[in-house]
Amino acid sequence: MGSLLMPLLVRVAAKAGDALVGELLRAWGLDKARGKLERHLAAVHCILLDADAKSRTNPSVRRWMADLKTAAYKADDVLDEFRYEALRLRADAQIRRPSTTRKVLSYFTANSPVVFRLSMSRKMKHALEMIDELVLEMNSFHFLQHTEAPTVVHPQTHSHVNESEIVGRKDDKEQVVNILLDHSDNNKDDNCNVMVLPIVGMGGIGKTTLAQLVHNDQRVMHHFELVLWVSVSGKFIIEEIIRSIIEVAIMKKCDLTQMEALQKELCQALGKKMYLLVLDDVWNEDGHKWDDLRSLLCSHSGPGSAIIVTSRSDKVASIMGTLPPHQISLLNDDQSWEFFDRNTFGREVEKQEGLISVAKDIVHKCKGLPLAIKTIAALLRSKHHSQWFSVLDSDVWKDDILTATGIVPALRLSYDHLSSEEKICFSFCAISPKDSPMDKDMLIQLWMANDFIASETRGHQIFDVLVWRCFLQDVDTHKELLFRFERHDAFVHRPTTCKMHDLMHDLADFVSGNDCSILRETSSCQEIVQGSSDASSLQHEVQHLSVDCLTENTIIAIKGILAPRPRTILSRSESEGNASYLTVAKSKFMSLRALKTLSTITDMANLKHLRYLDCSYSRISALPGATTMLYSLQTLKLFWCTNLWRLPEGMRYMSSLRHIFLVGCHRLDHMPQGLGQLNSLRTLTSYVIDSYEGRGIDQLKDLNLGGALSLIELRKVHSAENAKQGNMSAKHNLKRLSLDWYRSKSTHFGCKVDANAEGILEALRPDKRLEVLQLCNYTGAKLSSWMHNSTLLEQLSELRLRNCMQCSCLPPLWQLPSLKYFELEGLHSLRSMCVGNDDTNNGESFICPPSFFPKLETMIVNDMPRLERWHQEVAGQVSVASFPQLKKLKIYGCRMLETLPEGLLQQLPALKQLHIRECPNLEGAFFTRRAYWDLVQAIPNRSVVPYSNEGSPQTSIFGGGVSPR
Repeated sequence: MGSLLMPLLVRVAAKAGDALVGELLRAWGLDKARGKLERHLAAVHCILLDADAKSRTNPSVRRWMADLKTAAYKADDVLDEFRYEALRLRADAQIRRPSTTRKVLSYFTANSPVVFRLSMSRKMKHALEMIDELVLEMNSFHFLQHTEAPTVVHPQTHSHVNESEIVGRKDDKEQVVNILLDHSDNNKDDNCNVMVLPIVGMGGIGKTTLAQLVHNDQRVMHHFELVLWVSVSGKFIIEEIIRSIIEVAIMKKCDLTQMEALQKELCQALGKKMYLLVLDDVWNEDGHKWDDLRSLLCSHSGPGSAIIVTSRSDKVASIMGTLPPHQISLLNDDQSWEFFDRNTFGREVEKQEGLISVAKDIVHKCKGLPLAIKTIAALLRSKHHSQWFSVLDSDVWKDDILTATGIVPALRLSYDHLSSEEKICFSFCAISPKDSPMDKDMLIQLWMANDFIASETRGHQIFDVLVWRCFLQDVDTHKELLFRFERHDAFVHRPTTCKMHDLMHDLADFVSGNDCSILRETSSCQEIVQGSSDASSLQHEVQHLSVDCLTENTIIAIKGILAPRPRTILSRSESEGNASYLTVAKSKFMSLRALKTLSTITDMANLKHLRYLDCSYSRISALPGATTMLYSLQTLKLFWCTNLWRLPEGMRYMSSLRHIFLVGCHRLDHMPQGLGQLNSLRTLTSYVIDSYEGRGIDQLKDLNLGGALSLIELRKVHSAENAKQGNMSAKHNLKRLSLDWYRSKSTHFGCKVDANAEGILEALRPDKRLEVLQLCNYTGAKLSSWMHNSTLLEQLSELRLRNCMQCSCLPPLWQLPSLKYFELEGLHSLRSMCVGNDDTNNGESFICPPSFFPKLETMIVNDMPRLERWHQEVAGQVSVASFPQLKKLKIYGCRMLETLPEGLLQQLPALKQLHIRECPNLEGAFFTRRAYWDLVQAIPNRSVVPYSNEGSPQTSIFGGGVSPR
């Protein structure tokens, strides 16, 4: 607990010394109390490491530290109230200059400076008295002073796992693959005989890794018609599992909730095909649930289908398995050393005889558990060789408490070697359910909101360390599926997520004590997930709470377990009738720093300490005006609030705001006035431009925005000079940009060429570090000169041009060196995709270069009614197009297109998907024995859908997959 208290004490001391707070304290004669508080905090900080060590065996020290945490939270609240008052006074001064009469009357109200000063003086005195008593008691324990080792920052790793790096699982993989293929071959005529093979072993031993190796094996991929992966984890809810199977099978989001509809969709998705389904991390021991799911899976399976189940439980294996379970064994000594060697000495650590001897002794203590070996290897890589001896001699290896709780000593030892900031940030991850993705930015914002870290830069460093040291894994920057690209903001939003191994989650539960809890309600009973603790042990102690759903049961539980002044409440869903609970109970939540809720917020008076507010996916139409009084708010999330039509005026006074997320808020028709005053703002995902003063593009001039930005209603920009005021070229941290002239295609359908739009686009030149660009509803006839500059756009990896109906020619986009995704949709005036002059503008006709889109992986051409040819032909020359990396090619709605470029299909060595639809002049070439038939037979996923007279697609003429639209 001591290491978890350190960041809190550091931040409380920093607040006591804050210039804004100090100015107010001096004015009210409380400067002496502030100085005393700083001295006490400094004295306590020096002994916390020793107190932490003694608390493991001394109950009196453990109680003292619990009281210290309570006192620190109390002092933190008091200082935050002073800071809030200072921010409020500053905002009031900006809003208006109070009249003499108003100033006199304010002294006789409940919120008067006199009443506030008396109240806060009492609170300050009480907080000091609590800490005074603890400092006196502290001296009786005779703690030793310790200082923390300096923090080492390591580079971020990635989640890719190379099969060549896996040790000791080759034989296991061969056995499982052979079982699958033999079963499939022997049961080709039996629709109902779906084999279920359990893979069983202890946590961290490599069950999921083995399942992944089998899932990705080429023999398996070619043998089964569908290979599906579903992560089940703690909850075994049949509807959710079926929905996941459907989504993986058809690669589209499934929003169905009714069981009848789900089973019919499952029938369509599986289609009596021979499938392999992996159900990873199953805990359910209820045989009736499995019988219900198995019945559905078997009724829609093709002959030879199989299911792999991974679990820690032998009982799960006996309930679900049709074959004896495949038991994974621990690594032997030679395999353990090989695995450690690859993860440590294989990374440029110098081999020394004495060092190897110590390392082998440490590896032996990991007892053949791969996760423990990998984690301890990461720890040793961060230490000097001389420090390896202390790792070997640590008392953690013989800690009986760890053995009793199931915590692996190697993981606890690695945790002990984190800095106090890293420890508290890791322990907070216990608030996320097992096996659920955690959003990186959300984690960092919550760390900030709870004062675990002083800056987001530090948060990114800590995240990288936790990944590098194996506490977090499976880091992935999401590449949204094509069906999500229907909205421009989904195209530019790219969340980065990670996961925790179950054993790491157990460790986080253990070290966080009762601070973090997950409240989960299943259909049958309410259960609290908190390590080995039960509800009684959490009585009024939980500071950070995650709730699956607000219902009558969970509300009762919340009242029983929450601390008197909790810091974090994250609600994932809220049942009808209970959605208003958080609003009603706000009087109890005056210390909240972070809140996620779907309920309509009507009262902000008791949430003045709030730093993180997430109302995403709620039905709110407008935030209350009192939101603007949340002067400490740093992050405001309103993802997919589809009814939201306005934000409160006065947001310009919320000086602490750093992030405003408005992805999916399509009804928002204007921005609050004067957002350019928010000097701390770093993220603004959407900005709706208006022509009124204080709402134009000029408000972006001095904002140092990063991440993603969508500029909407660019038609309201007055001129190119006005557009330059947006200062887009100076926004060096901006990675993804969407430029939209109209809110929808229909509003500008039939518009004439607008020369002003061409000047505006020219003035919106982005920084050269831009990675994703989208241009929507553009009304100019030609694109800007900066889009002709492949050097300026050298880092651009994704480009989408959508509904640019007057655009008749394209710049040489085929020269972009980093472009991987390219989509053209609704360019109704374009006759040839590759036509025009090159960068030198010397008037020479286009000649297709030898390397055409050198890194392009996905190309989509859609709704191009006038497109006739791929590129302009040059008399006497033959241009051969080459797409060396292209994997997906989709052409829809190009009714005049007759041919593909010369040599295109012959030059597509990587092509995996080819889909052509509504292209009547092109489809005939793909018929059996026609021009392109021989060239496309080997493409695994292909379809050509003939165009009907009514304009609707008909049945695919050759298979290998259905074209997702």
